Amino acid sequence: MQCGKPEYTEEARLAHLAGTVTMSLTVDDEGIPKEIHVLRPLGLGLDENAVACMRKARYSPAQKDGRPVPLNVSVSVAFEERWDSDWHLGTAVFHPADGATRPLLVRATYPGAAGDHRNVTVCVRLTVGKDGAPHELQVASPQDARLDKEAMAIVADWRFRPGVQKGQPVDVPATFTLVHGVANRTMASSHRPE
Repeated sequence: MQCGKPEYTEEARLAHLAGTVTMSLTVDDEGIPKEIHVLRPLGLGLDENAVACMRKARYSPAQKDGRPVPLNVSVSVAFEERWDSDWHLGTAVFHPADGATRPLLVRATYPGAAGDHRNVTVCVRLTVGKDGAPHELQVASPQDARLDKEAMAIVADWRFRPGVQKGQPVDVPATFTLVHGVANRTMASSHRPE
């Protein structure tokens, strides 16, 4: 029995976040997933939802010499939906200081689909300021000047509830990967032994 469809968070839906959370886990000798660790995160609450989903999954245990045994596996859970834009967010990683919370996305907009079928991934580094606005935006590895500029303009318009440390708003560095191009927009999950 698989875990079914994990829940999208409102924040991830707002950000058009799509991609795959990859986890390692051990299926014990009763078929119960244990020791679940995220290897490749997406962010914005989807990693936690993927782990929660896997905790509900049940497997037929592996067999050795006719007896059930634990088995380490890698599991991928895809989060994807359809949006009317050539862009979506591929990952959102925040780097808050120890004891600080990460910012929460409260507003994100994307341009409508323009029919440009180029597939480009743009990594944008930024700081979400105490005011909830992105600052110090830069493209990590420039590729296509027009699409790099468009990705930065998309993120520059987003707004956040700022991160907090000791009751005060704080600046939080972040790295967002924006994806331009057509993506498979169906929910799916796949499992393979390690």
